[in-house]
Amino acid sequence: MRVRFWGVRGSVPWATQNSIGHGCNTPCVEIRDKRTGAELVLDAGSGIVGLGEELVTEPRQIPILLTHFHWDHLQGLPFFSQFYQDGWKPTIWAPTLAHVDVAWVDTIFQQPFFPVPIEALPSRPAVSLVGPGESVIGEFRIRAIPLTHPGGAFAYRIKGTNGDVVYATDHEFGNPAIDEPLAEFCKGAAELILDAHFTPEELPFRKGWGHGSWLQCAEFAKRVGAGRLWLFHHKPGRPDDELTEIAARACEVFAPTKAASECDSFEV
Repeated sequence: MRVRFWGVRGSVPWATQNSIGHGCNTPCVEIRDKRTGAELVLDAGSGIVGLGEELVTEPRQIPILLTHFHWDHLQGLPFFSQFYQDGWKPTIWAPTLAHVDVAWVDTIFQQPFFPVPIEALPSRPAVSLVGPGESVIGEFRIRAIPLTHPGGAFAYRIKGTNGDVVYATDHEFGNPAIDEPLAEFCKGAAELILDAHFTPEELPFRKGWGHGSWLQCAEFAKRVGAGRLWLFHHKPGRPDDELTEIAARACEVFAPTKAASECDSFEV
């Protein structure tokens, strides 16, 4: 399968002259089965808008799997162009978290937040919940596990032909009750996408915010024997030269490390 990044920033889209190289959109990752053409979309940050414009094939099923309900992972959803085109069969899979309600997804289409109500969409998405453990979504076999993040979030492990991809954004290391099962969950993954929002120097002043540092990610990837690490959910506005330096320093800990950029892709 082919994996492509459409949004790699955290919190808010942030476009500056010095940060546009790695990209400025919030999280969205596309997974495509090259054999069947089946799609899976991870998160619906502002990056999903560009993905929607790129999907010019015949209408088909397109599942969108959310990690959690924070705004930076949802803000592109009302602008996904396939909702406005007849024939598509989109579905939204939302994580089963404490006090969760699938009506939350409908809310972002309602006044006063958005002018087009969800019931008016030509291809209205069906909304379902996904819990921890194994699931089949479309043609993809997926496992889910909880992360440490305010309000809750899930990591996902997607089975590929030649190895698995783990998408574990929005996680704060430090709770062994969550970190140890996560390490087992990630063990041997071919590709590991982790939240590296902060630097080690910034992290002590951001406890409880639900994010990690590049050093924690590199050490974790080494521990679990990942094939490659992708640093993800970059701090808004962090300049490209800083991200390049961060990736280089992370490589000193775990050599196969990259700072994810929009339009980066890989196969697994």
